[in-house]
Amino acid sequence: MRRMLCLAALCLAAGAFSMLMSGTAFAQTPVKEPVIDSAPGRVGYGRAATIAGHLEGFTPGDEVSLQRLRGDVWTTLVTKAVDEQGAVTFRVTDLYRTASFRLSYTDPTAGSESISDPRRVAVRARLTLSLSRAHVMQGRTVTVSGRLLPVAGARPVVIQHRVSGDWRTLGTAYARDGRYGLRFDANRIGYHPVRARFRGDDTNSAARKTTPLRVYNPALATWYGPGFYGNSTACGQTLTTSTLGVAHRWLPCGTKVAVLFEGRTIVVPVIDRGPYSRADWDLTQEAAERLGFSGTDTIGVTRTN
Repeated sequence: MRRMLCLAALCLAAGAFSMLMSGTAFAQTPVKEPVIDSAPGRVGYGRAATIAGHLEGFTPGDEVSLQRLRGDVWTTLVTKAVDEQGAVTFRVTDLYRTASFRLSYTDPTAGSESISDPRRVAVRARLTLSLSRAHVMQGRTVTVSGRLLPVAGARPVVIQHRVSGDWRTLGTAYARDGRYGLRFDANRIGYHPVRARFRGDDTNSAARKTTPLRVYNPALATWYGPGFYGNSTACGQTLTTSTLGVAHRWLPCGTKVAVLFEGRTIVVPVIDRGPYSRADWDLTQEAAERLGFSGTDTIGVTRTN
């Protein structure tokens, strides 16, 4: 009986040793795992992304596939052999939507697949912005329009303008077919850039676009020059036929003002006092000619400094 127990113990010990050795040999067998080493976190609309990785435990001739997630399914885009260091690089062009990518290796003998951790590449939306007019009299309506691509349902675009250094919201437009539009009344005099802002969603990351807008105060103006050439202005310069400026009753000399008349604009300094009439501004002859201004008429004016 004792001999039988000893033999059984020896058999168990031999079996355990055999399993241990087998497990050790198995552990020493290289496990081939694909790894993504680098991928851009964000790219521009329609741009390319370079995804680089390697295959751990590779042997020459091993092939790795780049896969992209479409809906709930991973789709193989391209398959390449690793180089002599086990590295592999893929370049994906014409990206328009945010997507996740991963590397895949399939054992040709066992048919088993190993995959890398996925990497998400965010693609910025394409956003354009234009105004019906960039120079406008106070109280006039301005139309904001543009495109948000790719087309992906009703996507909100926030329209803002800058006031005292802060962006204030004018309204929200929806790009239902890739195009959006919004109208607002330009009530604040001065330089107030307009911005379109897409905050981002699952399809694309955020995008912004800014365009200038200057709002002018309507005012009555006249012009002067003949009969005064060669005289010194109230601001200390000699008035000539080529002097470019305006006269105002109280603005400091040298103050720059933007002037709008029938779609034409100029920026000129205050160089004189006046006008001595019911008008608010007096244009030099050169300023009047550049604007196509004559007689007495309404202009738009706003300070630039």
